[in-house]
Amino acid sequence: MENGATSWVVLALCIVICLQWIAIAVLIVINRRGADRVRRSRAKATARPSFKQRCKELWRYFTTYEKIWFFSILVVAIVFAFVFPETDEPTYTVTLDSNEYVTGAVGSFDTLSFEGTTDSYVICHVDIVDADGVEHSYSMAEISKYGEWIVEPGDSEDDINSMTLKLGRYNKATDSVDPFDFEINEKAVISLECYYNGDEDEPTPLIVSLVNSNGDKLLDKAELVLEEGNLVKVNSFLVSAGWITFLYVLDVILNIACELLISKQSKWNFIVSLGVEIVEIITCVVCIYRFATMAVTLLFWIPCDIISFVMWHRHPDKQKEELTVVKKLTWWQDLILVAAIAVWTVGVGYLLTLIEVEGGIFATNLQFERIVCYLDAAASAVGIANGLLILFRYREQWIAWYIVAILETVIDIMAGQWILLVLKVGYLTNTTYGYIKWTQYIRSQKNEQRTIAANA
Repeated sequence: MENGATSWVVLALCIVICLQWIAIAVLIVINRRGADRVRRSRAKATARPSFKQRCKELWRYFTTYEKIWFFSILVVAIVFAFVFPETDEPTYTVTLDSNEYVTGAVGSFDTLSFEGTTDSYVICHVDIVDADGVEHSYSMAEISKYGEWIVEPGDSEDDINSMTLKLGRYNKATDSVDPFDFEINEKAVISLECYYNGDEDEPTPLIVSLVNSNGDKLLDKAELVLEEGNLVKVNSFLVSAGWITFLYVLDVILNIACELLISKQSKWNFIVSLGVEIVEIITCVVCIYRFATMAVTLLFWIPCDIISFVMWHRHPDKQKEELTVVKKLTWWQDLILVAAIAVWTVGVGYLLTLIEVEGGIFATNLQFERIVCYLDAAASAVGIANGLLILFRYREQWIAWYIVAILETVIDIMAGQWILLVLKVGYLTNTTYGYIKWTQYIRSQKNEQRTIAANA
């Protein structure tokens, strides 16, 4: 793991852990008096319930439908974890053998040709030792407009799948490659950091030629094989793929539990939500993507969960203390909310397209990366709106959940995160359930108020 990436992970985890402990401390202080009042107000002194009794009470708290919904989503998520796991992509370093250089070739050779390769490979880095013995190391983002370069045979409408790679510094302003300030000649040694991207157990070799603009060759169709002795790292993520799959499943479990508690108007959903935020921040860091969502989760959702717990705790239902009083927006509040989301999406989405990162889940697809920047900005904007709506107990938060679920479904499909699609199915079904339950509650409250007013 590179030092910069390590620093990001350590910093994010430290901040999240600190915020979590602050949240726990705040909740303990706030609820101590309330808990004491409840204990004192109990007319009947009873013995402290055992763990078994608490489990029974928790089981009875949920309806049959809610239990079936929760466990069905959980089972499907586990099945998907085995069927569609994230896979490790071991990265290797292969070196062009100078002994295979064409005798008598002169001049500077600035293009790698992969013509003849019949399998798929991804190039991550290029290291060059020039004729003076000076080492030059370049990430693919410095040479091309992509974080990684796919070598894939066959015709493609997308220039990502290219069989030739020009060596030089990529100029974003002109969308062209400027020459290096040194020559690549018969004394230069070139190494490629790459990984196999195909489906075969025994891949065919990576075929590499080194040519110039005139078509002259310094190296003609050298066969490079990825060997265990040249292994650099396990994959292009910051942790092994198995841990990422585990994070996906954990995200599904915590999210559906949180969603279920929200639909039941329970303040304890915010405690579960703190676990959700930690998992999602770690996932964004290790996958090197969705920076808008990560920032909003870190700076908005965690404080919002803490404040929301306090706010919901102060507005219990008069008849059922486990319920929280909820309400709905006016039409003009809806319009203001939609306008704010649109402005945030365009502004933040554009800023995200300016961020250049190496590697990550969209490193080989620039078009998807840009689209996801705006989708991520929209999801983060609706997410913020959703957080505020939950904080103030507005029914429209369920509509925000619908929109977030749809946006994140598109992102998950583009990223190939099939396990998380199970969560989105859970979102859409439980959102419908929660919207109906909240609507019924609001109507019952209105009818009760009318009855009281009529009898007054």
